[in-house]
Order: sequence, then structure tokens, then C-alpha cells
Amino acid sequence: MKNIFLLLFIFTHTLMASDSFWQKLMEVEAKYFNANTIVHLIQQENNQSMLMDKNESSSVLDEQFVSFASLISFLKNNPYSVDVNQSLFFDQENTAQQIRDLTLKIQTNQRYGYTLAVQRDTIKLSSLELKEQIYQFFRYLAQNWTTLDEKHLKQYIETQHKILKSNAKIVAWSHLYEQVQTQTGSIPEQIAQNFLELAQDYYFFDSFLSYIELNRSSLSYHSLSSKLKIDNLIAYINQQPLAQKSNLYLRYVKLDTGRVVLFVLVILFFLFLNYLLYLRLYFYFKSKILETEDENDDILLENLKKIRLPVSLLINGIGLKLALEVLDYPHNLSEGTNLYFALFFIVTVAYIAMQMIENIFFIYFHHSSKRNLTLRTELINLMLSVSKAIISLIALLVILLKLDINVSGVIASLGIGGLAVALAAKDTLSNFFGLLKIIFDESFSQGDWIATSDVEGTVVEIGFISTKIRTFDNAMITVPNEKLANTSVKNWSRRKVGRRIKLHVGVTYDSHPQDVQNAINDIHQMLVAHEGISTSEKINTRELQRHYRRSNKLVSLDNKLGIKSTLLVYLDSFSDSSIDILIYTFAKTTDWEVWLKVKQEVLYNIWEILAQNHLTFAFPSQSIYLEKSEQNSKKGIENE
Repeated sequence: MKNIFLLLFIFTHTLMASDSFWQKLMEVEAKYFNANTIVHLIQQENNQSMLMDKNESSSVLDEQFVSFASLISFLKNNPYSVDVNQSLFFDQENTAQQIRDLTLKIQTNQRYGYTLAVQRDTIKLSSLELKEQIYQFFRYLAQNWTTLDEKHLKQYIETQHKILKSNAKIVAWSHLYEQVQTQTGSIPEQIAQNFLELAQDYYFFDSFLSYIELNRSSLSYHSLSSKLKIDNLIAYINQQPLAQKSNLYLRYVKLDTGRVVLFVLVILFFLFLNYLLYLRLYFYFKSKILETEDENDDILLENLKKIRLPVSLLINGIGLKLALEVLDYPHNLSEGTNLYFALFFIVTVAYIAMQMIENIFFIYFHHSSKRNLTLRTELINLMLSVSKAIISLIALLVILLKLDINVSGVIASLGIGGLAVALAAKDTLSNFFGLLKIIFDESFSQGDWIATSDVEGTVVEIGFISTKIRTFDNAMITVPNEKLANTSVKNWSRRKVGRRIKLHVGVTYDSHPQDVQNAINDIHQMLVAHEGISTSEKINTRELQRHYRRSNKLVSLDNKLGIKSTLLVYLDSFSDSSIDILIYTFAKTTDWEVWLKVKQEVLYNIWEILAQNHLTFAFPSQSIYLEKSEQNSKKGIENE
């Protein structure tokens, strides 16, 4: 009893499955090759129709090609639903009887001279023959697509095309169809109905053959196991005595010993390969990185760890896919399974590529930036971000293609919605272009000390949207790039040689002029001789010449590079309480702490020079002078 129910279930499932492919085919015919489309195609062949709108025509063709691709995919994954004797599209036994009956009717009507009846039955006969041709074509593909190469497939398609053109005679029957449109009666109506049925199959099959001829690779057997030619190995294992005994039991689950053994061997091989790459190769590179101590070792090791896991997953994924293909040999994996693996491989490879790009940028450009002053850190970051964005976009487009999504339609929709997105992201775009302006204007770089009307501090990071600045009281401030690009920025770090020391030294008015002049001369000589003070003699002229050769513009290079060597020591003014000496010079360093030390030494030296020349520092004071009349009156008062 259980066996009867099992047979009924299998029969019902097979019958329903057999209709699924042919039902799908009939739906494609009805959607893209209906009566209106057929009339348009006939008129187009006779050069009588107006051309369709290009966008509309392209959209219809894209949808039609997607449907054809879906039919091919269904055929590859469910060949049993195609290779059947009965279906909704074509019933082999009933059709054979219909052809015999029609042949007899045509002979009888020809004998009595019923021309319209003969034409009616002849069109119906052509329609049945065409259905049989389509039916046999898809059955052949279902049975042989895993073994067909593109050359034989091309020959088979060309043969089918020739048979179609010679047997259908669609052009001749189309003239008859136009004639009977103006006639009344059952026979003209049957002629029109038979012709539309014939034309629907004809134009569908003609279009499908053209499509498959241009996309023969879609019917190629892409299984990796088939490319490795493992069938001989499977046969050899199955010929062994022990394998033959095992096959008696494995056949109930549609397996054999050869495929099971190869499945296990493939899994073990890729596990071993994963061990070599995940552990041995990782520790090898780690030891190489740690051979020489470098400040970037931790970053390199972290980047190596980021690649380690996805590479391991990729290897395991390839091994699992190959093992499943071996287990399902000679059939290909289902379209859904292949799609899941393809999406996994695309995402994993894209992630590995982005990490590799990041490592290349870090290793190569980071070290290059130390040697080449024109290669800025934020430009490296921008190039890295753009590279990652391109890889992500390519991966997304490949995923869309794998999902059979119309990429041109997606791009077109992005073009339509681009204006709305641009308006919504107006500030974001302004900040991005602000970033470009900062980079190409060379306003400032990461690590520079800058000051604006609102903020002052050290630049931490110049991002796509904003710039992070660390203030001197250790607060982090985020400033939009657009604001920094459109405001005055004072960059204290853009000076190569020279940090200013400006002093006013005041001496008392009872100082002797010669002593003041001697002090001025001594201070000048002290500054010239001081190693920490910038003078023209101490500047490396070769470096200036090198920058001059690089520059393509006529600019003052000492001002462009920030090289200052001005040294001024002069009597400046007579103040209320002091005689002021101006000291205006530049320390060679631009580092703040070193500058403070140099400035301190200069101040001590000035102090000693003033003491050596019998001069004293002046300080704010007031002297009161009395007139003589006032003095006499005071004396008279005292005498009294």
C-alpha cells in the first residue's frame, strides 16, 4: 500500500513538474508574442510599421532577454521537467493523431477544390510541426546541455534556424492572414486563429534561437569538477570490489562510492590547504615583519589579521563548492546554490581586495610620503577611499548582474533620482569639494598647527566631510571642510626655517650713548654667532636650489617654504621710562620647545651684555621736578 502511494506521489510530482517548464514557456510566449506584437512584427518585416520608441523597445527587449535567461536556468536546474512525453505545450501521442487527420483532410479538400479549407488545415499542420520542433529542441537541450560544447551547440542552432525558416513559411501565410481580415465566416476566422498560433510559436522560437546563439556560454557546463575531468577517477573507484558492494546501498540515496570518496578527499585537501595558509603562512609573514623593529609593525600585523580570516573563508568556500559538485556529478549544482556561492565569493574577494589595497597604500605610499614632501597624507587617504569605493561599486554591479537585475535600468533610475539625492546631500557635497580645495590648495596638512577666527590647534584628520582639530587644551573640535575651505587659515607649521624672536630691551636714561652703542653691537655679534639663530650664512642653499628645480612657478621660494633669516638690532625709540633697543631675529628651529630654549639663551646673553656695558634695565618710574619760586616760598615758610 505504501508503495502505491509512493508511486502516485512520484507520478503526480513528475506531472506537475513537467508542466512547470512548459507553462513558463507558454507564459513568455503570451507576454511577449501576443496578437498585437505579431501584427507589429509582420508590418515591420513588410516595412509598413512605424518604429517603436527606442527607450520602450530597449526596455521590452531587456525584459524578454531576462525571461529567456530564466527559461535556460530552469532547464538546467530541472531537466526532468522538460524531458517528458506529455505537457500542456505539446502532447506527442495526440499530436501524431492530429497530424494524420489533418493530412487526410487536406487531401480530401484538395480533391474537391476547397482552397480556403486546405490553407486553414495546412497552417494548422505547420503549427503542429513547429510545436514538435520546439518541443524536440528543448528536450535535446535538457538531455545534452552538460556535454555540448559551444561549437556543436552553434551548429545545432543553425540547423534549427534553417528548418524553421523553410517549414513555417510565415511570410507567405501573413499575406493570407491580411486577406481574411476583411472576410466573414468560420473558415476565415479559423485561418486567422491558426495563423496567430503559428506566428506566436514562430517569433518566439526565432527570437530564442537568436538569443541562445549570442549567449551560447549560458548553456556551458560551468562545473569545476567537470573541467577537472574526474569522471574517469570516479569510474576507477567504483570498479573496485569493495566499492561495488557499497554501491548496492548507496544507490538508494542516488550516490556511489567514487563520488563519496572524492567528496571526502576534496574536503580534506582544502582543510589542509587552509591550515597551510591560515597558520603556517601567517606565522611566516609575522616573523618576517618582526625581524626588523619598526614603528609600523603593529599596523602591518593588524592588516595581516584582517586578511587572514576572509582568505580562510574563501578557501573553505571553494573547497565546499567543489566537493558538492563532485557529490552531484555529472549534474550541475542548482542555480540557487551557485548564486549563493557566487555572492559569497564576490563579497569576500571584494573585502580582501580592499584590505590588500589598504596594505599597499600603507606600505608603499606611507614610506614614500617620508621621502617625497609633495605626497601628502590626506591625499593618500583620499586615494585609498576612492579605491575602496570603486571596488565596492564593481562588486555591487557584479552582484546585480548575478541576480539578473537590469543594470542599465538601475543606472537610469539613479540618473533620475540623482537630482533629488544631490539636493538632499547639498551640504555633504559642499564639504567633499571643500576637501578637494584643501588638498589641492595645500592650505594645511595633517599634523599642522593652524588657527582661524574660531579655532586653533593641531590638525588630526582631514576626512570626506569634516576636519578634526585637537586644541591646545586637549579638546577635539570637528569643523566642516566647506567652512575651512572658505575662511582665512593661519598655518603656523608651514615654515621650514625660522621662528620669530622679537624683543624690546629698555635701558635707563642715565646710560652713556657709547655704552648703548657698544651693547647694540655686542648683541648683534652674539646673535650672528649663536647656533640656534637663523642667518643667511647658515641656510642650506642646495635645498633651495632643489626646490627651485621642482617648482614650475615664478615664486619667492624663501617665502613659499617659510625660510626666514632676518636679523635686526637697532635703537628703536625713547619711551617714557626707557631707551628702547629693538631685537628682531628668527630661531633656526620651528619646534616650540626648542625655540623656547634658544630664546632663553638669547635673553641670558643680552642680560650679560648689558651688565658688561654698564647698562641697567629700565622700569616704569616718575621723577618730580620743582620750580625755583616754589622752592623759595617753601624756605620762607620754614624760616617763619
